[in-house]
Amino acid sequence: MKTTNKYYDRLIELKDQFPELTFDNNGYEYLKKEIQESHKEQIEEIKTILKETIEGFVSFNHFKPRNREGFDIRCQYKWDARFVGVGYFDINLFKEFKID
Repeated sequence: MKTTNKYYDRLIELKDQFPELTFDNNGYEYLKKEIQESHKEQIEEIKTILKETIEGFVSFNHFKPRNREGFDIRCQYKWDARFVGVGYFDINLFKEFKID
């Protein structure tokens, strides 16, 4: 089995190139509709990556700043067969992702 940083690298690029997708939400806040509409292409690419890497992925919310060195990806995913909820995934989880 091999590993790749391609998902990690691309997510970093998308975050850096499109800072509007980074949002420090307070509770149940989400990106504004205008931002979602104007960044459809980038959001679709992010969704494609997250479908490949997060089991039970449902939808992308935004990048969430955490500290000077990192950020989380906030998304909705299936916690189990009956419940979809929010998850915060540290960008470092996408380093050296295992591929077949």
